[in-house]
Amino acid sequence: MREVPANRKLALVDDDAGVRKALSRLLVAAGFEVESFADAESYLTSVTARSAACLVLDVRMPVLDGFEVQALLARTRPGLPIVFITGHGDEQLRAQALLAGAVEVLFKPVDETLLLQTLETVLAARPADMPDAV
Repeated sequence: MREVPANRKLALVDDDAGVRKALSRLLVAAGFEVESFADAESYLTSVTARSAACLVLDVRMPVLDGFEVQALLARTRPGLPIVFITGHGDEQLRAQALLAGAVEVLFKPVDETLLLQTLETVLAARPADMPDAV
């Protein structure tokens, strides 16, 4: 099995199992290594939280929402690109997320081509040997 470069390793956090499954399959087929999580707490306590090159993150989740996770990561992994996905978004939410540092906000159902293009663009700018966060 071929080793996936560090800059192709993604974390996916969404409380909807169907979304996780569909997006994980899409991303793996596109050559990414993906670890998915049903909630923010599981992600934040994982090794992946320190090593993923990019985070695909749902906005509305129980306990910690996407904006709360983004705020935590701004302190612990300030350079981590975050692509938000949401089924409850509007342009105001999109603007809020982008102002807080998200690289993109995609509305569900997620446009697969746009998601892949966004990830390719973001990750192309990151070095393959990017070190883990401290």
